[in-house]
Amino acid sequence: MTRNKDTNDDATTTAEDSGVAADAVYARVPHDLALRLEAISDSLPGFTFQRRMEADGALSYPSFSGNLHAVLGLGPEAMAVNAKGCLHVVHWADRDSHLDAIQRSAADMSLCVEEFRAITHSGEVRWLKGASKPRRDGDGAVVWDGALIDVTEGRRAEFRLDMLMEHAADSILILSEGGIIDTVNAAAERLFGWNAAELAGREFGMLLATTQAHPNPLCGDLLDGAGGLVGGGPRELVGQRKNGSIFALELSTSEVRLEGHRLFVAIGRDITARKATEAALRESEQRLGAIAANMPGMVFQRVLRADGQLDFTYVSEGCRDFLGVEPEELMADPQLFLNAVSTDERQRFLAALGRSARTMEPFEEEIAAIGRDGRRRWLRGQSRPTRRDNGDIVWDGIIIDVTDRKVAEQRLSFLAFYDPLTRLPNRPAFLERFTAAREAARQHHGLLAVMSLGIDRFGIINATMGHSVGDQVLIAAADILQAALGRDDVMARASGDRFLLMLTGFASKRELTEAVERLHALAQVPVAVADEEFEISACSGVALFPRDGEDAETLIKNAEAALHRAKAQGPATVQFFTKEMSSRASKTLTLQNKLRRAVEHGEFIPYFQPQVDLTTGEVVGMEALVRWKSPEMGMVAPGEFIPVAEESGLIDAICDVMLTQCSRQNKAWQEQGLPAIPVAVNISGRQFQYARRLIATLENTLADSGLDPRYLELELTESSAMRDAESAIGVVQTLKDMGLACAIDDFGTGYSSLSVLKRFPISKLKIDRSFVMDITTDPNDAAIVDAIVAMAKALRMKVIAEGVEHSQHLEFLRGLGCDQMQGYLFSRPLPAEEMGKLLTEGRRLHFNEDRLRA
Repeated sequence: MTRNKDTNDDATTTAEDSGVAADAVYARVPHDLALRLEAISDSLPGFTFQRRMEADGALSYPSFSGNLHAVLGLGPEAMAVNAKGCLHVVHWADRDSHLDAIQRSAADMSLCVEEFRAITHSGEVRWLKGASKPRRDGDGAVVWDGALIDVTEGRRAEFRLDMLMEHAADSILILSEGGIIDTVNAAAERLFGWNAAELAGREFGMLLATTQAHPNPLCGDLLDGAGGLVGGGPRELVGQRKNGSIFALELSTSEVRLEGHRLFVAIGRDITARKATEAALRESEQRLGAIAANMPGMVFQRVLRADGQLDFTYVSEGCRDFLGVEPEELMADPQLFLNAVSTDERQRFLAALGRSARTMEPFEEEIAAIGRDGRRRWLRGQSRPTRRDNGDIVWDGIIIDVTDRKVAEQRLSFLAFYDPLTRLPNRPAFLERFTAAREAARQHHGLLAVMSLGIDRFGIINATMGHSVGDQVLIAAADILQAALGRDDVMARASGDRFLLMLTGFASKRELTEAVERLHALAQVPVAVADEEFEISACSGVALFPRDGEDAETLIKNAEAALHRAKAQGPATVQFFTKEMSSRASKTLTLQNKLRRAVEHGEFIPYFQPQVDLTTGEVVGMEALVRWKSPEMGMVAPGEFIPVAEESGLIDAICDVMLTQCSRQNKAWQEQGLPAIPVAVNISGRQFQYARRLIATLENTLADSGLDPRYLELELTESSAMRDAESAIGVVQTLKDMGLACAIDDFGTGYSSLSVLKRFPISKLKIDRSFVMDITTDPNDAAIVDAIVAMAKALRMKVIAEGVEHSQHLEFLRGLGCDQMQGYLFSRPLPAEEMGKLLTEGRRLHFNEDRLRA
C-alpha cells in the first residue's frame, strides 16, 4: 500500500510519520496476509484507499493502493484535499454530494457509497464507483477502508443507451416477462400520450385498442402462436392513446434474456400516414388501371432484355381493339405485335427502338398495324426508357389509335396541293411543278406557256341550275381539257371558274400557238351534266416563258392580265400577253390602292346636278354625282375611276359614302329653310344584289341624318334591275314601303321586258343621254325617245331626260310631254356650296316663244 502525504494545513503529517504508522499497522498483520491483500488490491480495475476523519472533523487520506496511477495518472502525493477535506481530483459538480455521503456515514457508521467523477492528470473525466466501511480508531477518529472501481466505460454505455432511447424517432418500450412496462422513451410518451412514470408498472395491453387488448399480449398464443407479437417481423395493430383516440400501430417485438430473465423490447410507430398513403396508392393504382382500361389506347411496359429478347410485361385492354388479341396473349407472345406490321416497318421499328436503348432518349413510334379483323390502323406511341440494374431496358408508355388523325392529315396534305372538287393540282402545286418545267425548258432551249382560262358567265349556271350542277359542269370541262394535255403539262384550278395550264416541250412559237388554240377550242365544247347539255365558252390569256417572265408568279400575273383583256373583248376570246397589258394592269392596280385609301380618308365628295320640271321650270330634284378630290391627282373624272371601283368592289363603299353625305347635306339645306326636294343617289349593281345589307345601310343613313325618306331617291341601272327581275321587284317594293322612291337610270341601254317593267313599283324612268344627244338629227333616237315617253305615260311613271344641252333638245322633249330634264342647258353638276346658292336664289328655267334662258 502506498502512503499518502496529507496536505491539510490543520493536520499536516510528514511522510516519515505516515511510514512509521503504516509500519506499525503492517507489523501487526502477518506478513503473508499483507502480501495477499496487496495482490488483491493491485488486481482490481481501480484502487483501494483509507480515509480518516479526526475528532475535529478534518479529513485526510493516509494511503492509496499502487494502481492509483493506472487509473488517474497521479501518484499518492498528488491526492491532496481542499479546505473542506474533499479530494481535489473530485469533479467540482460532485464534491458536495460526495462530502454529504461521507458525513452521513460518519454520523451513523453506515457503509459509505462512493460514486463521483474524477479528473485525471491529463484532464480526462473518469467515473469512479465503490464503497468504504467506517470504523472508530482508538483515538476516536473514524477510519474508512474502501475501494473505487473505474466504471467510466459502463457509464458511457449507459449514456449512449439513454441518448439513443431519448432521441429515437420510434417509440421504445422495455417490458418484463409478464408484459409489464418497465421503461419507455420520450417517443413512446409522445405516441401514447402517457408519461414514463404513468406507464411504469402497467400492462402493455392498455396501449392497444380494446378489440385487440389481451390480459397479457406477450403470453400464450400471442407469444408463440401464429399471431404472436414476438419475432416474425412487424405487426400492424390498433393503438390507443391516453385520450382514447386510436391509430394504426406497427409494432416489432423482440425477446432479450438477461441474467436468466426474459425481457421484451417493443418498438412501435404510428403508421396512420403510411396507411393513408398506401390506401391512396391502391386507389391511384385502381384509378390508373381503370383509366388505362378505358383510354382510347394501349398502356404498356415493354422490356428489351440484355440478350435482345423483346417482351411486354404489362399491356392494357386497348390491345384488344388495336390488334384483336387479349393482353395475356400479347404478354405471352410479344411476336404478335411485330407480326401485325409489315417487314419494312418492323425493321424501322426495331432500329428506332435500338437507338432509344443506346441513347436512353424517349421513343416515339408511328406504325401501321393490321389487326386480326384485317383492318389497317395507324398507331402512334410515346414511351421513356429506363435501365435496370440487370441491364434490361424498360419503356413505359402508351400507344393510341391515330387512324382518324392520319386520314385527316393525308386529307389536309391532299388539300394543300390539290383542289377537292376537280382533284386537280392547286396553285401551290402548280408553282412547285413550274420550277422543274422551267429548268427543262432552259436545258432544251424550249418554250413554255402559262395559260389562264376562265369559263364565261359561269355564275348564270350556278344561279339557274344550282351549285351542285355548276360543280359538275366544272368537273366535266376540266376533264375535257386535261385529257388533251401532254404528259408533262399541268392543269390546276386557280379559283372558282378559272384554271391555270402549263404547256411544255415546244420548240417553236408556232407549235405552242397551235396547242393553245387547240385547247382553247376544246374549252368551247358543250358538256352534258344531269341529262342536260350546257353550251359553255371560255376566255383564255397566255403568257410565254421566257419572253413574258422568268418566274411562275410573273407569268401567272401576265396571263391574268391577258385573260382580263380577253373577257373585255367578249366570250370565247383568247389573248396573248403584251407589254401594254402589263402597263394597263399596273395602272389599274395602282388606282385600286389609291381608291382604297381615298375611301378611308374621305376623299369622295358629291356634286349635285339640278333636275327641272319642264312645265314650271322649277328645280324639283337633283342627282348626286360622285367626284374624287385626290391630294395627289387633283379632281379625278368619274370615267377614270368608276370602272376600276366596280371591278374591285370598292364601288359599294363609295356608294355608302355618297348616301351618307347626300342625306346629311339635304337635311342641312332643309333646316336652312331651302326648298325640300329629293336627292337621287346611284346604287351599284353589287349593292342591289345584297339587298339585306343595302336596306340596313339605308335605315342607318336615314336614322343618322334625320332625313325624311321622301327626299332620298335611289337610281339603279336597267341592267341591274333586269338581272334577276323577280328578286329586284321584291327589293324595290321593300324600298317603297320604307318611303323611298326608285328610278331606273340609263333606260333604253339594257334589255327590259315590258311585262316585267310594268310590275316594277318604280316612280321614274331616266332616258340615257346617248339617245338625247342626237334626238333632233337622228330619227331613230327620236323614235326611241318618243316610245319611252309614251310607254312611261302609259305605266304612270315620270320621265326625265339626261344630257339636255341645247334648246332644240328642250323643245323636242317638251313637245313629247317629257316631265323633267337635267343637263348643261340649265346647270352643270355643282359642289354643295354652289348648289345651296342656286336653291337659295330660287333659280328656274324660263320658257318663251323665241328663246330659252337659264
